[in-house]
Amino acid sequence: MKICEVFGKKVGHGNLVSHSHRSTKRIWRPNLQVMTINVDGKDVRVRVCTKAMKTLKGKNPDQVKKILMENKNNLSPKLSKVLFSNN
Repeated sequence: MKICEVFGKKVGHGNLVSHSHRSTKRIWRPNLQVMTINVDGKDVRVRVCTKAMKTLKGKNPDQVKKILMENKNNLSPKLSKVLFSNN
């Protein structure tokens, strides 16, 4: 399943409504990209949505850690393990 490992953005469901108001099911997938981030001196490859990519790009490791701590409820288990292993 496609889930952003930082913000937790998931697949969205809904209806595609035509001009005549016929409804068909459709899904919206998050735009996931692979990105390497530095967490506590370790490089971690994560699949993130482009919104998270824009947020994390150009930040120093302390700022990245702060952003990850703010979103700790949505983190993937792999990222949580790296982030909370030293504490």
